[in-house]
Amino acid sequence: MKTNGVHTASNIIQLSSGATPGYTHAEGLIEESANKASELLTLNHSLYHFRFNGGFHTISRNLDLKDPVLFNQCLGSDDAYADFLRFFENEIAEKGVPDVIREYLLKGDDRANDIFCRMYTDLVHQIIHLGYALEFKQPSLVAEALAAACVHDNWPKDFLLPTEEYVRSNTEVPSKSLLSILDSLHHDPEITSAVKDSDPFNKVRDGLLKRVGAKQLVPYLSQFQVKSTPEDLQRKMEDMMHTCVYMMGAAQRPGKSERIDFVLLHTVTLSVFYPVILSQDWLTDPEKARLLEAKARVDAVMYASCRCPTLYPERIVDYVPRRLEDGWKELFHRSIVHHDEGHVVKLIRSFFTLESLGETAEDFPIKKKDFLKIAHMAVDSVERAFETDGHRMPEKVAEGVVKQVGQGGEMVKWNMMRWVFYGGLNKAWEYVPDLKVSA
Repeated sequence: MKTNGVHTASNIIQLSSGATPGYTHAEGLIEESANKASELLTLNHSLYHFRFNGGFHTISRNLDLKDPVLFNQCLGSDDAYADFLRFFENEIAEKGVPDVIREYLLKGDDRANDIFCRMYTDLVHQIIHLGYALEFKQPSLVAEALAAACVHDNWPKDFLLPTEEYVRSNTEVPSKSLLSILDSLHHDPEITSAVKDSDPFNKVRDGLLKRVGAKQLVPYLSQFQVKSTPEDLQRKMEDMMHTCVYMMGAAQRPGKSERIDFVLLHTVTLSVFYPVILSQDWLTDPEKARLLEAKARVDAVMYASCRCPTLYPERIVDYVPRRLEDGWKELFHRSIVHHDEGHVVKLIRSFFTLESLGETAEDFPIKKKDFLKIAHMAVDSVERAFETDGHRMPEKVAEGVVKQVGQGGEMVKWNMMRWVFYGGLNKAWEYVPDLKVSA
């Protein structure tokens, strides 16, 4: 099996507290936990579909996806997941992870560009999955990420590829900070008003992109540009990571208790993998720059899909944690024992990654030390949501959610209690308690 010196088996997961602790991790990792995680992830890889739905199966239909015509016909089809998974497992076993990622994501031909864009759909879960695969050196997870991308729809293609072409054709476009681009979007009335409460849940595809076309978004998105140099890659990565955490923490609602936006949350839990991506010596600097540019451009689109919420730095700077004495160790513990499907601890790990970065830019609204306050805010808010008067969701609404979703409905109901969704909309805050003001 070719591995290019990076990965091993393509159909099992094997973690180690010593060999694969992750780029960012808490102290005290033990081999027993690594073995149990490996066992469960391998079972998950073999038995379950990447997408959460009881109707999707993992039975291969033995499709010959080496046939490019059939490959293209199967793109966007959930029923083809098992076939794509086996296909990419075999490709990785034969060629190794670097060559497969380059061929199917970064080559620049029509097929690679198509899959590249699909990585960023569905709240960026596919590229998050690829991030885990690279960080923990698991080729089977690379296969899962690529297979999952292939069966998702491709609305990111509507703006990612046109933005790249716009930059190539308009060399005079200035390069700006991500926060500056968000501010420009916030002050565009057509973009700010594009998303409606009545839109379906995917308000990126079915709200923003339905009313605001790529032609209007591209001039803004094109302003995040990364030079193919180690210095600019590092600088723009820090800009992106600082901005995503600030955007998420500052997107509060005056008069309402603190809540984290579930959509913006994913810009943060994806950010954690970019130090890993930039550390891959088999990726070229132009490939790293392209991955980083796409990340920030999708961040901006996700912000716009939340109706460009006003950002309030004072809600971070003035925030008083419930347990002021808690440091990272305690926040990790609280996030682990919180009963959810893993988003809280992923957030804390993402915040902790910022400790390894430099100070924020001189004109940035908050300082590096304030990121710890956002971590406190996140844990405090999800704990508070399940306390007496922690939420105002009527029981009939909760029951309606469970009935509508079916399998997994309880999880969705709890998420609606602990987070807000598309926080620039008034309805997002409907069941959030008012902010308690100290006497």
